[in-house]
Amino acid sequence: MDLKKLSNSVVFCSLLVLLASCSYAILSTIVTLAVMNGFGIPVVLVGKFFYGWIILLVLVALVWFIYQRKQPKHKPSTLPLWKRVITLVITGIVMALVTVCYFLSLGYLPISLAVVLLFQYSWIGVVIEAVTRRKLPSRNKVIACLVILVGTILAGGIIGSGLSLAEMNPAGIALGLLAAFFYALFVYLSGRVSPELPPMNRSFFIATAGMLFVLLFVGTVYGGSSVIEGITNVNALAYSIPLGLFGIAIPIFFLAVGAPKVSTGMATILNSAELPVEVLAAAVIILEPVAALRWVGVIIILLGIALPYILERRITSGLEA
Repeated sequence: MDLKKLSNSVVFCSLLVLLASCSYAILSTIVTLAVMNGFGIPVVLVGKFFYGWIILLVLVALVWFIYQRKQPKHKPSTLPLWKRVITLVITGIVMALVTVCYFLSLGYLPISLAVVLLFQYSWIGVVIEAVTRRKLPSRNKVIACLVILVGTILAGGIIGSGLSLAEMNPAGIALGLLAAFFYALFVYLSGRVSPELPPMNRSFFIATAGMLFVLLFVGTVYGGSSVIEGITNVNALAYSIPLGLFGIAIPIFFLAVGAPKVSTGMATILNSAELPVEVLAAAVIILEPVAALRWVGVIIILLGIALPYILERRITSGLEA
């Protein structure tokens, strides 16, 4: 199998972006289990980023040890070293801000509303792509985003939940939308920051910046004891390690490989698969009852993800159409 040819395949790269989304999807279920067992959000947040960084460190070391002599030569970057470092640090901070803003929004909003706000990244990503390319999005992407938006409202459980205006806290809504914006921005940056670096190395640098930012944030806001507990609490490892694996190591690496070959708009549409998998994980793992209307929303989201492919009737390079 020609790995180089496979890594340049749009279909394969789209699948990696999709798998990154599915990896993110089980995080809320793991966090719910952690909180149910008495672990606070700051502890969970630190554990996720610290042990995700440890997992990536081990993977990078293994890859270097096994394949160091087989590493292909990469085209040197035209950017100065300090600019490349800054862009990687910014990408890591943006990744961390997704989780921070989303977790903070849960303190102000019902989970169903917070999830729906987070999933606005599907159309925000299309807007970012349109602004950066100075080109209006294709009709197919607009249709897909509208379909996904309808499906998100249904799958998120907003309809029939009896939400009142009093529960729609302005601070919570702002934090939820910020999480969505940072998520879309992270997907955009994942495909464009230091593409000359091997994906594993790039993933590790991004994770390092994100981890350091989270440690500083939690230490400043919640105190150093929360940082220490998040790292040293042995009982929390049952949640920290899966969160680090599925919330940091896998998605960052898959996005580093797949996002450069897929347009930002298409990548964020593919990432919408997170909500259907999240609903399924909640139903299977924590036996959360799921109304029929939410399953309808799940089906609509999946249809919205498939629409650009169905309407195009062919896979174009980079899916830029």
